[in-house]
Amino acid sequence: MTFDAFVGIDWSGANGSRHRTIQIAMCRPGWAAPGIVVPPGGVWSRQAVLEWTIEAHAKGRVLVGIDFSFTLPFVDHGAYFPGEPLSPPTAPELWALVDRFSDGGTDLYAGAVVATSPFAPHFRTPRKTGARFSRRHKVVERACGRQGLGRPETVFHLIGPKQVGLGSLAGMRFLSALLRETRAIQVWPFDAVRPGVSTIVEVFPRAFLAAGGQGSTKVRSADALNEVLAAFGSEPVDLQGPVDDNAADAVVTAAALRAWVGDRGLWRPPAMDATVRHTEGWIFGVR
Repeated sequence: MTFDAFVGIDWSGANGSRHRTIQIAMCRPGWAAPGIVVPPGGVWSRQAVLEWTIEAHAKGRVLVGIDFSFTLPFVDHGAYFPGEPLSPPTAPELWALVDRFSDGGTDLYAGAVVATSPFAPHFRTPRKTGARFSRRHKVVERACGRQGLGRPETVFHLIGPKQVGLGSLAGMRFLSALLRETRAIQVWPFDAVRPGVSTIVEVFPRAFLAAGGQGSTKVRSADALNEVLAAFGSEPVDLQGPVDDNAADAVVTAAALRAWVGDRGLWRPPAMDATVRHTEGWIFGVR
């Protein structure tokens, strides 16, 4: 797999039109440390991330890793929303469904899905535990735990600092919008991968940090960040003192993608059969 640039995106599912926790880092082939991409105005919107991704593809072949769950669990019950007549059979149809029931939320916000849609009973929120809520996980999320790469929170649990549900639902709207804008960028593993074509993959930064020797803590110092970067063959960042942990996750993701892009086993994990590939997808970096 050959790419001209490697991009890590730390995402956000928060309401609003500007999100300081969204961070983008990019590096080129070689060893130079990834650099932070700063948007006009200094703060990213999700729509601006979409536009930037398409523009980056226009300039060369990019591998982009984004830290939200690209889908909901499917394999355990044979459906994303068991018992729901509208539950779709494939990931792209799920993205379109989430977009449809988001009621046009600002900047790809998807709060209506868990509040007022027919699927709200499947989620636990600070206000209510839905009657059909279950702490379900995707096949790859269970694999993360077995391989010591961390335990992703279920997308259906929207309480506490580890919740990823709103970010993932907003991310599904992002992917749906991407498909409307262009078919030239692949979304792995749902699209048949063509070598050298711009590709977006799901990532779990905790897995990269664990592989880089960071354990279970966030990276909040330049020294800790450079230790992880060294594990991925990257030169250090020219920083001192504290660093933003969202920016650190983006930087590590970009470096890890560059270091691991040539590992064929990561593109073809044994547990990713045809059903998993079409419905749940996979986290790049998990075997």
